[in-house]
Amino acid sequence: LMTNINNGPSTSASSGKEESEASSSSCSSSSSFCMPMIINVGSSAHLRASSVFDGYANDINGEHGKSFIETIPDIPDSDLSTYAQSKLAIMQFSTLLRHQLGSNRRDKINNSNEQHVTNDETRLFPPVRIIDAHPGLVWTPLLRNHIGNAATDMLQKTGLANWIYKCPSEGASAIVSAVDYYTSREEPSKSSDCGASTEEMPSKEQIYFVNGRPGGYAASESRDLDASSRLWKEVILPEVEDIVKVPKGWGAE
Repeated sequence: LMTNINNGPSTSASSGKEESEASSSSCSSSSSFCMPMIINVGSSAHLRASSVFDGYANDINGEHGKSFIETIPDIPDSDLSTYAQSKLAIMQFSTLLRHQLGSNRRDKINNSNEQHVTNDETRLFPPVRIIDAHPGLVWTPLLRNHIGNAATDMLQKTGLANWIYKCPSEGASAIVSAVDYYTSREEPSKSSDCGASTEEMPSKEQIYFVNGRPGGYAASESRDLDASSRLWKEVILPEVEDIVKVPKGWGAE
């Protein structure tokens, strides 16, 4: 979930129609700047994984020229261990983004005639707040498929599913609440170059929302910058480098 709050007020996921009054009031001025943010959907399942690479070859890219994705066996994830690793990977990617995008940065541009170009032919980009968010236990097809038809029928017939799990719209609302949490607490900057002062810079510390509230417990592995850099180099970069233009040196930290 990527959102640039300067484009307008956020929308409540629970109703699909109601506008957030806090977001509207704090970001309604066209001259104001509200920090953009990226929300990655995490899960408490990441606590079950100690490494994205557990169970796979150490030299992924050296195994007959295969990418990491190609080494994953095409078998059912019966114990959800691969799911847990995927959620750890998402949170490690957030860690990498936090270090790459968490401060004002100048990117070189090729068109010297483009507006707002500085003397050294760079444009100032604002910092981006990176958030991980766990929606809680949600009654999804993935969950129902995992527990099987018998358990699903029992939970639905007894009404326990409604007591134990959130419906999808409630899960979505828990994610989107991170947007409203910050837009209702921040004073927009009047900076003309869309930059932010040092005081406004987002911290590189992990921000983890659980059930719509910040401060959730996350594994230390999800904040490991070395592991996050390895994830980028060995898993993500080989998959995207032929599709998108990756800035030189990006993810090298």
